Amino acid sequence: MSAETASLAANARQQIARLLTQLADLEEAREVRVVRRARAENVSTDSRPAQEFDDDEYEETRAETLTQLEEFKTSLARMSSGDVTLRDELQAVKEATHAAIASAFRAPEVLKMFALGQTRELRERVRMADRDVMLGKMSERDGEVVRVEALTALKKMGATLDEEELTYLRAHMTKGLTDFVAETG
Repeated sequence: MSAETASLAANARQQIARLLTQLADLEEAREVRVVRRARAENVSTDSRPAQEFDDDEYEETRAETLTQLEEFKTSLARMSSGDVTLRDELQAVKEATHAAIASAFRAPEVLKMFALGQTRELRERVRMADRDVMLGKMSERDGEVVRVEALTALKKMGATLDEEELTYLRAHMTKGLTDFVAETG
């Protein structure tokens, strides 16, 4: 791989990581707001921290980020139509971008690990989700979302899943993830 190709691939990975981190931060800020709202309905909006978004700000920022992802997807398509080596390097980034735009993934941290090809971190995230559910730090539903998305990402990356993981995946995969797996190969 040429230095220019390596640089383009690194820049693409950084760009998708930045956009996915932005989506994760938005979701986290929204969750914090929902928890605070549930704890004290009578707190004035003037007392909210600066990083917290109201619903309109959240939707606007999320839409802007998804627009940036769409533009990035278009740019990747143009870049990957040339150099075959670059095409191979950018394939995971393109698939992650496609998934983000299609909203197939609901756990941005899992999507980020997928985009960066972090199989070990994805497996660790599954273990952490299982542990958090057992300790009551995460709801059963949230644990299921993380586990299904992480296992789907591992499968798309070519990692070997054991029979228990495959059975779990078949039983719990969402339509968005099923479509993502079908559309991207």
